[in-house]
Amino acid sequence: MHSTIDTSPSSASAEVNSFVVLAPSGTEFRSQAALREVESFLKGCFPKLDFYANGDGLPFEGDYKVLPICGVADNDPILVLPDRVLMRGIAAALKGFRPGYSPTLH
Repeated sequence: MHSTIDTSPSSASAEVNSFVVLAPSGTEFRSQAALREVESFLKGCFPKLDFYANGDGLPFEGDYKVLPICGVADNDPILVLPDRVLMRGIAAALKGFRPGYSPTLH
């Protein structure tokens, strides 16, 4: 797992560029290998963004969930939320992703 997340805005923008990806229930999604695979897949799709997959939360059914990292409590600045089009693009990419299989397009 990653130990630190940089929420400092780059000089180019103050928009979110890091995301937490929550894996659905099941060891096929929550194993360390599967978590690293989803991070690598998303980095390949969105090379300017960073993704941190996590499977330690409460179990849930369905698709991956993506949360933008907008900042850290009690620290400034809070970053600007990403555009909905970007969030939909990430969600669409994840719909076609299953660890251990070739991605499909949606």
